[in-house]
Amino acid sequence: MNDKLRRPQLLEWHKAHGDVVPFAGWEMPLRYTDIREEHLAVRNAVGIFDTSHMYRFFIRGPQAAQFLQTVTTNNVNKLKVNGGHYTTCLNEQGGIRDDLTLYRIAEREYIWITNASNGPKITQHLLKEAANFEVEVEDKTSEITMVAVQGPKALSLLCKLAGTDVSEFPRFSCNLIKLAGHDCYMCRTGYTGEAGAEILLLNTPLNDEGTSKAVAFWEELLNQGAEYGVKPCGLGSRDSTRLEAGFVLYGHELKEDITPIEARIRYAVKFKVEPHYIGYDVLKKQKEEGVEKTRIGLVMIDRGVPRQHYNVLFNSNKIGYISSGGISPILKKGIGLAFVTPGMVNEGDTVEIDIKGRLRKARVSGWPFFDPERYGEKRTK
Repeated sequence: MNDKLRRPQLLEWHKAHGDVVPFAGWEMPLRYTDIREEHLAVRNAVGIFDTSHMYRFFIRGPQAAQFLQTVTTNNVNKLKVNGGHYTTCLNEQGGIRDDLTLYRIAEREYIWITNASNGPKITQHLLKEAANFEVEVEDKTSEITMVAVQGPKALSLLCKLAGTDVSEFPRFSCNLIKLAGHDCYMCRTGYTGEAGAEILLLNTPLNDEGTSKAVAFWEELLNQGAEYGVKPCGLGSRDSTRLEAGFVLYGHELKEDITPIEARIRYAVKFKVEPHYIGYDVLKKQKEEGVEKTRIGLVMIDRGVPRQHYNVLFNSNKIGYISSGGISPILKKGIGLAFVTPGMVNEGDTVEIDIKGRLRKARVSGWPFFDPERYGEKRTK
């Protein structure tokens, strides 16, 4: 491995049990057994992911809220202590610098969790913009291990480790608790479409002591979760579960030349906010006048797997391109997300995907791609 790659505190465990690959400047596990097997563990039981490659900034100070309102698109002023929300950080043209989760952990303190690939540029952006406010931005990525616990039995496992009913914490809450004796922030969020949480294991500096603590916590999750069918999961199933849920991914559905309105993550954007955030005027204009491209879902009718950059055609005319694609282990079919010209197709229409020169039929679909009565956080069966 490249010596310049950053290493999560669980790296040696990952190397001993799975396939480790370079990813977004880090050495991270791709899989431990089979990606499909790990994917189905998340859908049917519980999977745990090392997500320590995500950057974690602590932002505090008397003007923290005002600062954050200028650099993110959701309404920071409505966040209560122990609350959180999904939001985006834009450039001046309304394009997405990154998407992130923001938590308010004290009256004047917040946690900003951002994508690994964008960590360096977001660091520079935050420090530059923070110079105009009474606020401190601290990167605590190296000293906090982050683990996602996801699946229909995830909360049962976390209740067991906490010795209390943590399932009562609402979605997007962030609470300081002890899990298996370890101090943690438990954030009721995830990236799979399933119930669960993202755990910030505190006070694990990058040394032997910190590494041992992270490994002890990880192994406790596996040992205590055995009765629930827990499996360690890598980047492969993290991507397949997020795609099956219809979630966006930076570098695919989110880029510096794609706005939140075009990506159809409108819930991350608010307009009745002061002060106005960077890119506000562009988004307001798109809201009023419309966009030039929009995101849709696709399920393959013919055999084939839609991949990023493949062209999408309707009535023999190119109308857009695939942004993400793969196989759905639940549907056992190819699925994808695409950007197309607005108004060209509706849900249920049949389009064609140019897969290496062969046109393959696909159906325009909503998301999630699974049956929400059988899978996902809102399942009823």
